[in-house]
Amino acid sequence: MSETPEPPKPVEAPSPADAPRGGIGGGWKYTPHTIAFFSGMCVMIVELVAGRLIGRHLGSSLYTWTSIIGVVLAGISIGNYIGGRLADRWKPEDFLGWLFLYASMACMTILALNNFFAAEKPFGSMMWPLRVFVTVFIVFMLPALILGMISPATAKMALDRSTSFGRTIGSVYAWNTVGSILGTLATGFFMISALGAKGVVMFVSLGLGLVGLVLGPRRAVHAVWLAVVLAAIYLTGTGVKELLPVANRLGLREAYKEKAWSEEKKDWVWTGGWGEYVFARDSDYQFVKVDESNSDRGKDRRVRVLSLDYLIHGYVDLHDPKHLEYDYELLYAEVAKRYMKDRTTVNAFFLGGGAYTFPRWVQQQWPGSSCDVAEIDPLVLEANHQALGLPRGTPIRTLIGDARNTLDDLPTSARYDLIFGDAFNDLSVPWHLTTYEFSCTLREHLAPGGALLVNVIDDWDYARLLGAYVNTLRTVFKHVAVFTTESMGVKPCRETFVVAASDTPLDFQDCLAGHKTSFPGSVFSNNEMELLDRKSGGRILTDDDAPVENLLEPVVRNRK
Repeated sequence: MSETPEPPKPVEAPSPADAPRGGIGGGWKYTPHTIAFFSGMCVMIVELVAGRLIGRHLGSSLYTWTSIIGVVLAGISIGNYIGGRLADRWKPEDFLGWLFLYASMACMTILALNNFFAAEKPFGSMMWPLRVFVTVFIVFMLPALILGMISPATAKMALDRSTSFGRTIGSVYAWNTVGSILGTLATGFFMISALGAKGVVMFVSLGLGLVGLVLGPRRAVHAVWLAVVLAAIYLTGTGVKELLPVANRLGLREAYKEKAWSEEKKDWVWTGGWGEYVFARDSDYQFVKVDESNSDRGKDRRVRVLSLDYLIHGYVDLHDPKHLEYDYELLYAEVAKRYMKDRTTVNAFFLGGGAYTFPRWVQQQWPGSSCDVAEIDPLVLEANHQALGLPRGTPIRTLIGDARNTLDDLPTSARYDLIFGDAFNDLSVPWHLTTYEFSCTLREHLAPGGALLVNVIDDWDYARLLGAYVNTLRTVFKHVAVFTTESMGVKPCRETFVVAASDTPLDFQDCLAGHKTSFPGSVFSNNEMELLDRKSGGRILTDDDAPVENLLEPVVRNRK
């Protein structure tokens, strides 16, 4: 006969004498939940800020966010494992303060490392996706790993103080998740626009350092580190000239390495100095910056340069509003003049403001013209007012909002002679502006005889996005032409193409490759248009099927 098993003995609650000593509040019940909440918040803040910092020099592409999410999750996973092992070996109260100190230090390294990669470009020879991943890994793996070590140690601390193990674990991880949610919302909706991406990193580092100081032990070490963080924050706004190079090298200030053209090396080289931006602020959408440089179209011409994240979006000569720097802008101008050759004024709409280069050109070319600009980022408009010479009383009307939503909100009677699209780049294309449905909306807002002009960045070796976009426009407009900035015809390389679409025929035969003409480029021949269709496989972009990232994948993969 088998023996009857004895009933389990009840688990005794720890006595006050056994309560852990040291740390915040000694045996205070909710300490682990508070720590879990704060660490979860910091993890998500760092992850969101990573996209803004990396985007400044590597763009906000699918590769960027894939790398960030993958690296941060890997860091958290490894940190969870290591933190669990540490919690089994030592009391969490004995080392949690150190984890917060190391996490604070690791967060401060983000600024210096990111600044180094932006200025030196050590992985410039790598394929773009690998370059993005390696950069993200080096900059963000350590902070994510150390922050990941906090959760299991915090859970172990909570278990040591409780007899309800399941409920304790669930509540600790629930508070960690709540902190992550709050960190995400606060960062996206408030902190980045209020403090800037670099300011947010220093804020997190300061907060982690303060928690480490409270938790201890050896608070003197933590106090010294907090003094270092506060000194770094001081350097961000210092006016002491001797300290500026230090702050710039550490990535604490918004500055850039000054470069000059070397005839010997036939390249731009660092002069050894640092330049301060004329305008530099984080918006809700991107990092908006303006600096000055010499124009490529004349050594004596100085221009101001607007960059959004890593990409230059426009050049402005404050003394010459008609100045056009980009080759594709010269194409824009020539094609627009051909469509409007008999007009004294035009009514124009612009998808994206950028440096407002072309709205200013239109008003100079056709005085008295009406220009409406759909610009999603109000800080871009403010940068134009403060640093790019756009008067606050300009007759150019800006409609703040997404270009597609803005057009949808316009009355059907709103018609334009010219619609310019300048919202695409080769890393991030707003897919909803490429589709058949949006093309129909554009056509509805074109006046009789009007034309749509759009620039598309692609590589002729692939041309999958260019081909699909042209195919889409040809289903809506009767006449579509494609132009390259090369006068002798399209070349197998990355290029900014200009696409013109209209219901009005226009003869561009004199613009074919090889024709002796003053036209700044050439128009695609019939054979090139047929080849373009084959490159895209006849794809039509719709609201249900517009995989622009996939179409641009080979271009991004091979860019330098």
